[in-house]
Amino acid sequence: MKQHAKDAIIISFKELLSRQTIDKITVKDICANCGVNRQTFYYYFTDIMDIFKYVISKELSADIAQNRTMDTWEGGFLATLNYLRDNAKLILHVYNSNYWQEANVFFCSFSNKLLGDVVDECIELTGGTIMDKNRDFIVNFYRNVFDGLMIDWFNDGMEDKPETLLEKLLLMISGSIPRSIAAFKEYERSNRT
Repeated sequence: MKQHAKDAIIISFKELLSRQTIDKITVKDICANCGVNRQTFYYYFTDIMDIFKYVISKELSADIAQNRTMDTWEGGFLATLNYLRDNAKLILHVYNSNYWQEANVFFCSFSNKLLGDVVDECIELTGGTIMDKNRDFIVNFYRNVFDGLMIDWFNDGMEDKPETLLEKLLLMISGSIPRSIAAFKEYERSNRT
């Protein structure tokens, strides 16, 4: 019964989010829509953003779990774009709300984790290490590229197919993560005093 209530809350939230921006949805609305009481909602979630983060993490992680390596990151990026396109109304109802800043911090953290795995693997494959601050610089650089592309894609109404966006991205960055790591290794060697 408990899992049924949690599932009902999630379905209710997604149903409401498909019709209006997230800042117009209340816990009371979610509960009334699915027939559970507020106490049940708060048993599972702390607030509206908590349920949003849970849904995104659960659904998106399932799509990209196997695509967190140097050889498979393109599949993860494509899965992310397809998820965003398939859930465009929900995402745009967050993007066009007062909650976007908080949601963006969540998306950045999510992207940092995924890109961090790819960069760490690449560092390991190239042998040696780089300083943490330089590793973080590389991760942040690529996160800003990827997140910026997605934001522009939202603003353009998601007109390009995800495959087209990935193709264009690959034209720009193919092989650049290993080159970035090699460049930072050289930078660190030459700047040691």
